[in-house]
Amino acid sequence: MKQSEINKSDQHKIFQMQCEICKALAHPLRMAIVNCLKDKEMAAADLIAELNISKVNLSKNIALLVHGGIVESRREGRQILYHLTDPGIQEACAIMSSVIYRRLKRGEKLASAISLIKAS
Repeated sequence: MKQSEINKSDQHKIFQMQCEICKALAHPLRMAIVNCLKDKEMAAADLIAELNISKVNLSKNIALLVHGGIVESRREGRQILYHLTDPGIQEACAIMSSVIYRRLKRGEKLASAISLIKAS
């Protein structure tokens, strides 16, 4: 289906859903949580230890990730285990990292050019 075949209302709904995902990821701690969960499921206690955060802080941020459809949980005995809902989430984060890397490289080249101009 081509973008032109999608009606405006459906397109708006899709954009809203994309924004919800982006909002859920829009914090360094939540990005760190996603990074921890990229290859494995982790218990809440392990995330707290790995990220050196409080239980309250983890709970608040995990709730936003769950609400955004990024993370799911399951109970195993007394533990709550978290995992990513879709491997595509980690792929999207990897793409963002690539964009940032290229942006930083361009900035590095610009900084070098400015240094050469100042030196001459």
